[in-house]
Amino acid sequence: MSSITLSMIVKNEEKYLEGCLESVKEVVEEIVIVDTGSTDRTIEIAKKYGAKIYSYAWQNDFSEARNFALSKSTCDWILYLDADERLEMNSIKEVKKLTSSKNNTAFYCTIKSVDKENGRDNSILYPRLFSNDNRIKFTGKVHEQIIPSIKEYNINLRHSNVEIIHLGYNISLEDKKQKAKRNLNLLLEEYKENKSAYYEYHLGVTYQILEDDDNAIKYFELACAGNELIKNLRAQSYSSLALIYQNQHNIEEAEKHIKKSLQMDNQQSFANLLASKIHFRKGDYNLAAEECRHALRLHKKPSGRNVENWQSIFVEPEEIICFGITIALQSNNAENYQSYTRELFKLYVGIYGAKSTMVAMVNKVFAGQSLVSSEVELLIGLINDYNKNVFLLLLENCSDKKSVLHVAEKLNSMCPNDIENKKFLAKTYDAAGDLTNATLIMEDVEKEIDSDPSIYFYLISFYVKQGLLQKLNYPLQQLENKYSHIVEVKTRLDLIKQKLNLVLEKQN
Repeated sequence: MSSITLSMIVKNEEKYLEGCLESVKEVVEEIVIVDTGSTDRTIEIAKKYGAKIYSYAWQNDFSEARNFALSKSTCDWILYLDADERLEMNSIKEVKKLTSSKNNTAFYCTIKSVDKENGRDNSILYPRLFSNDNRIKFTGKVHEQIIPSIKEYNINLRHSNVEIIHLGYNISLEDKKQKAKRNLNLLLEEYKENKSAYYEYHLGVTYQILEDDDNAIKYFELACAGNELIKNLRAQSYSSLALIYQNQHNIEEAEKHIKKSLQMDNQQSFANLLASKIHFRKGDYNLAAEECRHALRLHKKPSGRNVENWQSIFVEPEEIICFGITIALQSNNAENYQSYTRELFKLYVGIYGAKSTMVAMVNKVFAGQSLVSSEVELLIGLINDYNKNVFLLLLENCSDKKSVLHVAEKLNSMCPNDIENKKFLAKTYDAAGDLTNATLIMEDVEKEIDSDPSIYFYLISFYVKQGLLQKLNYPLQQLENKYSHIVEVKTRLDLIKQKLNLVLEKQN
């Protein structure tokens, strides 16, 4: 009968460690924990599970620490995990089956990273379960790899259905940035010694988390320059570039890069949804609708996993469906609107139940009916980053402006730093005829953020409605100086100037 060692390196992991060890207690015969300087309850928790604990002086090299842990592992098989990972319960039998006999094999496992903060769960295939062979070693100071040694010695590398849940990225953006900062110097140091596309890709990801667009673009482009990086990661590099350019309002570059991404890998719902959003920004609603439908199809029936498609980014179905509704509303496509609305109600019925007050409230919003106070509270609780735009668009068509204003004010009071909430509140005041408050809110927004051209268009509209033509010069200049390179902004700006010139000519 063969045996399994759990091999780990840890430091200050009291938050996660017990959950990890609990998930594998039925599978492993030996737990080897290499501690690199914990000052919390990590050691105490490890002892509770009978772990063999080794102290290790941290050398700024993850591979060295992992290889030390491997050297202390004595069983026939090795499963390596981080403290913030758990072996999925349904995978216990699979691990036991795969390791029932001794052989020289490594198994790809699916590591699924949960990220509720951004709604961007992702998964990768990587060997986490392998025979205890002293030729298998990790390389690289950070984002360490084990595949090169497995391939070098022709060790059999097979797929498995083993799934590992990773919780380490289910954290706030600020915590993600702290992790990225921790890794950046190690990555740069490793890259000096090993200028590979693999590390260029990870540098791009790291700089993207740190919101350093210039360096993110630099390294993603380097990663894509040759054929060294596997197609799946090159495709993700291109989609990351597309996302950065979209956020910079450079839609032409965004479109160019998302096309390259989809040419390499058209089985990623994230990339198809991003393509949909880019086409939507360009006003090409037919292409936007087509890509959105494809994203939804991929969500319902994801492609099979293979080494060339070893990493996937998952998109919440609510985000895809709600964007489909947005496209349909903007393009007045009744068929698509009905189709996506059915999908959304199917989703909510599955979560809340067909006869729930939540579903009844959503029905009223889609029907343009007034909401009572308790329903407003339900709506506020339901609104998230995926569905917010749809509900705000629907509320704009509601005849009961008092009810809509209640929602807008409540949203703004709950999240006073959310720019979209402020914009919606200003639009709601405008619809209710209160241009004074609408203008004050948008002027405050402009002081907080100057990277959104729509703010200046709102100000222009509010000033014109109040006859404050003398105040138009500032928003017009901001649009001209900052955003005239954006085609859709330039087109709209030119139209406004033409209309203003006609008004001024009449006045003269």
